[in-house]
Amino acid sequence: MQPLWATLVTAAVGAFLGSGAAFASNLLAGRIGDRKREAAALNELVHEIHFRRVLRRIEPRSSPRADVLDPAYERARHSVSTLRGAIRVARQALVPGSRSLGPLDAMTLACNTFLDDSEAEPSRYELHLMQLQARLNAAVHTIAASSPRIDDLEPGQARLGPSVRGLEVPTEIGEPLL
Repeated sequence: MQPLWATLVTAAVGAFLGSGAAFASNLLAGRIGDRKREAAALNELVHEIHFRRVLRRIEPRSSPRADVLDPAYERARHSVSTLRGAIRVARQALVPGSRSLGPLDAMTLACNTFLDDSEAEPSRYELHLMQLQARLNAAVHTIAASSPRIDDLEPGQARLGPSVRGLEVPTEIGEPLL
């Protein structure tokens, strides 16, 4: 038979080790969950950038008086301003010390640069837009390389896929309903 003090020490050490293991397990599960949420937010941002039509690759041309005459100028500026907000939301999902902070900061800086440059030189906004596209592409590639959970998709290059087998995409407008 063990003395009472040995039983008490064994029980206390067992309880201490058990609670320590539970604490460590809970901490590890929390970190894994945080990393998954970060990857999901970054992947969502990459897809958002991929679907931005304003970022599709074009051959830049001069657009004299774009700020007055070219409706695409203001749409591009609005789209980039909105994208900057999406980047901010993704930044809020990062875990402390994330390797993706630098690329997200580069994306924000690229958006700010486009907005400033296109305001200063409206006739060259398409050139500034393609510079933005290239900078975002580099940042997306860096983010995607950091995790297999994040897709490496080029900004603005989303395309419609084929329709479901047997379904046709409508090409005509039918007769009006009376």
